[in-house]
Amino acid sequence: MAKFVNVAGVQFATSTSGGAPDAGKVICREMEAKLNSLKGYGLDLVVTCELAILAQTLETAEEIANPGPLLQTYARFAAAEKCHVAGASRVREGDDVYNSIVYFGPDGDILGVYHKVNLTYTAIGKGERSGTKAVVIDTAIGRLGGVICFDLNFEELRQQYRALKPDILTFASAYHGGLMQQMWAYDCRAFFVSALQFMGCGVLDPFGRELKVTDCYTNVARATINLDRVMVHLDKNRTKFAEIEKKYLGEIIIDTPANVGSALIYSMTDERTAMDVVAEFELELLDDYLAASLAANAANR
Repeated sequence: MAKFVNVAGVQFATSTSGGAPDAGKVICREMEAKLNSLKGYGLDLVVTCELAILAQTLETAEEIANPGPLLQTYARFAAAEKCHVAGASRVREGDDVYNSIVYFGPDGDILGVYHKVNLTYTAIGKGERSGTKAVVIDTAIGRLGGVICFDLNFEELRQQYRALKPDILTFASAYHGGLMQQMWAYDCRAFFVSALQFMGCGVLDPFGRELKVTDCYTNVARATINLDRVMVHLDKNRTKFAEIEKKYLGEIIIDTPANVGSALIYSMTDERTAMDVVAEFELELLDDYLAASLAANAANR
């Protein structure tokens, strides 16, 4: 059944620096103002920029069990707007401090946390601890996976996420990542919502195509996405697409971009899911097709 979710990636730059004595207060105030500007839009998910961690030092990193000013800012907004927030923060666990994304539910409660797995060696030298694995948080709107900045360069982490099958990858970063954003979206078959410090953050579909990104006119990218989707290969499937489209006349959308060799099938109705259509017409999912091809090649050598 169609599952529409309103998401936003927030461009965020601060007027202070991490070393300023009042940086924490300034950044929390600026972040709260940014989030408050999003009130009333009916958002289901907001992703915030990694630059928010400049509000904290290693010594003032916040604890999940005892949230400080930055985490409280996210919680207030989530509760006020009945939405989910993927909030960038430094998080302390015992003696260890992580660069993290903390996930808040629509009541303001913390649902889970992802710790950045791939730090630069400079960050390690300053005392940050590396996370250990990909994390997907099950929420009322879908499965959310966390990716932070330098993480985007590492295939091992991406393959962990591919196996976990997130609906949305939330990317909090101080760098853009360029084509790596598109690679992650397509490889994980997931929507990709980024929050950066400069123009070009926003929402990509599972083919890595821009649905909405920030530019010189707007610093918040909002889009409505449909999570009831499946990706299939064209081989053996595309001969059935016309029959599907004629039978369901707009209730099922088949999105076939040029030059890729696969298609996204969306359900736009409450009557059936995209997977129901896969079963009805005996379609083969893209990942199943690729796995079967690998097995056939292995047996053919």
